[in-house]
Parts: sequence; C-alpha cells; structure tokens
Amino acid sequence: MAWNQMLTNLRDVLADVYYTQPLARRVVEDAGMKPGYIDMEGDSITRWHNILRDADRRDKVDDIIAVAHAEYPENEWFTAAAKGDLWAVSGKDINKVDWQPPEEGDQLEKLMGERSTLMPITFLEIGLDRSRSVVKIARQGGSGSGFLIPDNLLITNHHVLESAEAAKASVVICNYQLTRDGLDAEQARYQLDPDSVFATSEEHDWSVVRVAGDPNAAYGALALQRKGPVTNDHVNIVQHPGGGYKEIALYHNMVTYADANVVQYLTDTLPGSSGSPVFDDDWDVIALHHSGGWLREPNSKQTVYRNEGVNIERVIDGLQEHGLWSE
Repeated sequence: MAWNQMLTNLRDVLADVYYTQPLARRVVEDAGMKPGYIDMEGDSITRWHNILRDADRRDKVDDIIAVAHAEYPENEWFTAAAKGDLWAVSGKDINKVDWQPPEEGDQLEKLMGERSTLMPITFLEIGLDRSRSVVKIARQGGSGSGFLIPDNLLITNHHVLESAEAAKASVVICNYQLTRDGLDAEQARYQLDPDSVFATSEEHDWSVVRVAGDPNAAYGALALQRKGPVTNDHVNIVQHPGGGYKEIALYHNMVTYADANVVQYLTDTLPGSSGSPVFDDDWDVIALHHSGGWLREPNSKQTVYRNEGVNIERVIDGLQEHGLWSE
C-alpha cells in the first residue's frame, strides 16, 4: 500500500519504544526480516520509516506489530495496532464522530473553532511565492529540506549538513515538484560552496552554507526576522517529505508550545522534512523544523506527540555571530 497516516502512527510509536539501532534490528529479525536489506542509519524516526516501508512491501507489518505487542502487552498503542486499529495511536478520528443535527436556534453557518480559518485568497498566492525558495537537499545516505535566504545562503539542520565535507558531497535541487498537470517541473541543481560560507550549531540544530551560482535570481529568498511564535498560532510547513516532491502541510495546524529555543506544533511531516521552514499565517518564518514523534515538553514532565522546530531567533543569533545577518 502507499504510505499512509496509519503507518505514520505506528512508525512514531515504534521509534519511541525501540529508539536505538540494536533494539530496532532485534525487532526486525524477530519479525522474520533481514536488517541487511534496510537502511538502519539516521535518527529513530528515519530508521523506522525505512523499516516499515520494507515491511509493507514484504507484507511483514503485522509481524512487527506482533513482536512489539508480545514484548509490551500493556502498551495501549500496540494493543490497538494488534487489533488492526492503528488510528487509535493518534486519538479520536474526526471522521468517526457521529453527526448531530443542529438544535433549534443554531446558526447553519458559523465558525467551527476558537479562531477563524477563513483566509483571503491572496494567502495561497503568497504561500506559493514563498515556496519557491524551499529546496530538496540530496546528500549521501538520504535527503533533507532547506530554504534559501538572501546572498544565496541555504538554511537547513545540523543533522542534515553537519560539516563542510557533508555539504561538498551534497546537491541542492530547486523546483523539485509536480506541475498542475501532474508532470515533473523543470528542476535546477546547484552545488554547495562551504569554502565560501559554512557555519553550524549542533546545540540548536542549524547549518548555513553558501550555494554556488545565483539561485536567488530564479527562486527568490526568504527574509528572516525576529518574530517569536505564540501558542495557538497557525503554522504551515513547505517540505520535501520522504525525499519526494515538494508538499505543504497547510494552515489548520497549531503551535502547542513555544519558548526561546523550540517551537512544538501539530503539523504533519515525514523523514526528509528536516530543514523545512515553519511559516505562520503571515508566511513569515518562525522556526526551522527538525524532529517529531513523542517529545518531552520543555520545563515539564509531560511527554507529548508533536513535531518540533528550532525557534528562528536562535538561527538568527547564530547568523549574526558569524557576520551573516544584521538587525
């Protein structure tokens, strides 16, 4: 089957429980699969994404679920998965909620939440324009996303491009997307020039590198500003999930936590989305997406199911320290 939300749910739970390579390898072997045929490198989410893709092709997803459920019989998500209810991993499915007729006096048109999701049509036009600066990064052993800023600089995660050597071995692909007719759009490939500019922060998971040539001329640049995210803001992510064509997780996605360093939100992503810009509803960049799954909320003992990005102000601080950005 094509990758779907149910496999995403299972992937994220498995990645949280079997979070090291040896643990994942043991589950694969116990399920009757051969780990030597699967890319087991990278973070836990990416590893389990690769495992489940291979398991789906070999009709082994149920075997993996059986192994996990046998080892963790009290785990409610594995119990649900063993019963074939993978949706239970992400909570109530809105499509399964019984419809209730309006009570007398109810309006037939109304806002469905605390904030309106009605937007001017120019919202789509501006988003399409900003998306031109989002690129795919093809690197050894995988792919990631990134975005162009002025002076032909590329922003992505440290874990996507952790060194100048990794940058030299990578290629930026612009316009990697489909046309409205479902055909491949004309792409442009650029080498990276870390000898000119390269800086990175493992602590805040960002890297910046100069792109050889002038991609800004054709694909524009995203302007950065100090604009802190706020809980309950809507966010949108333009990304290359799974290393595939450019996609967007659009609008009705909420910021659930924000502080000076990180932003957590409910927007959909996949491996390959790391390095994507997180936009607010003004299409300003507020974060650099870098991880997802079961995360611990900062300053809390609560473990939550969210995606997370680096507050863009931490990236701006780093650029400023290297003389690449000024107020």
